[in-house]
Amino acid sequence: MGILCLVGIVIRVGFLFFASNLGLLADERHYVYSALAWERFGFYPDGARYLWPPGYPALIAWSLSSFGLQGLFVVKLIQTLASASIGLSTMVLAWRWFGDRAARVAGVLWCIYLPLIGFTHLLWTETLFLAFLLPPVVLVSGVMDGTDRASTARIVAAASLFAVACYLRDAALPLLALLAGGLWIARGESVRMEGFRRALLFVLVAAVLITPWSLRNFEVYGRWVPMGSTLGENVFRGVNGTYINFDLAPFYRRFFASETPLDRTRAWFVETNGRPDWERAFEIKNTPDRMEENAARGVRYALESPGWWVRSRVKKLADFVLPTSFFVRHAGLGMYENSPIGIDWVRRSLVIWAMLCPVLMLLVAVPGWALLLRTRKPSSYLALGLLGYFVATAIVVSMSRFRIPIVPLCLAVVSGSFVLRNRLGSEGSRFWIVVVSGWLLLAFLWWVDLPEALSIFEFAWRGGAL
Repeated sequence: MGILCLVGIVIRVGFLFFASNLGLLADERHYVYSALAWERFGFYPDGARYLWPPGYPALIAWSLSSFGLQGLFVVKLIQTLASASIGLSTMVLAWRWFGDRAARVAGVLWCIYLPLIGFTHLLWTETLFLAFLLPPVVLVSGVMDGTDRASTARIVAAASLFAVACYLRDAALPLLALLAGGLWIARGESVRMEGFRRALLFVLVAAVLITPWSLRNFEVYGRWVPMGSTLGENVFRGVNGTYINFDLAPFYRRFFASETPLDRTRAWFVETNGRPDWERAFEIKNTPDRMEENAARGVRYALESPGWWVRSRVKKLADFVLPTSFFVRHAGLGMYENSPIGIDWVRRSLVIWAMLCPVLMLLVAVPGWALLLRTRKPSSYLALGLLGYFVATAIVVSMSRFRIPIVPLCLAVVSGSFVLRNRLGSEGSRFWIVVVSGWLLLAFLWWVDLPEALSIFEFAWRGGAL
């Protein structure tokens, strides 16, 4: 496992040096702006539309203060090295579920999975978020299966890492109940009392570490906001009449300002028949209160148009499995043009592989998930809960970026499909009904997003040239 982690890091460091001069795009600019305000003026400015957790801007601010103009590169290097945690966690999960060979297969897949590699040299939270979230998942899954010892020190360490993940993305907070519940029902002696002690310890440690920023939010906004508040803005963007595919949106702004998102999509899934959008509640000055009102407006909008809600949620799920990534998006915008990655034959080869990665992963993951559930290991239900949670978030607002948290889990189950491929033919008809149904669902969702996928591939093939 260690050798595969090293190979994966070497590959990622290579991409980092080749792509060291990338510009900033979308949320990257907001992270850097917040970090500069913190580093230069000593305060965290939050935002008018989001209350983001402070972890990532704090890291950037520290790096800029310590390394000057090279600070952004240092942040990318830190998260590149930290990605070893993702690779190791993926291999441990595969080993726990399917054995030694599966762990090696999962390690190789992690090494070459280009959408994951692409995030290590961008200023987005995904890499560090997973680097801190997955080790607690590994520990809890081991305790649930009875293969790991749930010592106090290990639970404290896992809860601390989980709290750091919450400081990076507030989407982790609901998972506290899932992980604590896994510790509670885990195998062992005196299950009820010992499991309760473990779960309570995990919750208390995480709460103690999350509370300081929650108190800061209470002082600033007069509301108890545990870490951040982003739901209201996500509801505005995802539960509204104007459809936006966020993987394709930058291309409209750069190349086709006269087009609308409906010009390159199957409009039936998102059309509102002329019903106007609802507007953000900017008349409410307190940001958490405004977020709450935005979410309420989105719920009312959906309830008043149930047919549109169902059709548009199908589109969100299609966007979730859209076979693209930020690496492909950057290639299509010409952001690699001054690096070796931007050479035509290199870029095109990498784009093809980057778009094949999610297609192959999701196809092979379907029987992998079915095999994992047939093992009836307690940790398989924890993994299914994590999968369900991140898929559910995509029903609100979706893009390929939101698929990243499930990639390590999918790579782990894909390794099971490879290792146990000889068993697949002996599985019963009910197993294959589930698998074929999953493949048909994926095929349908890919068909829904086929116009966007072809457009993105066309832009990436050209490399930003019209």
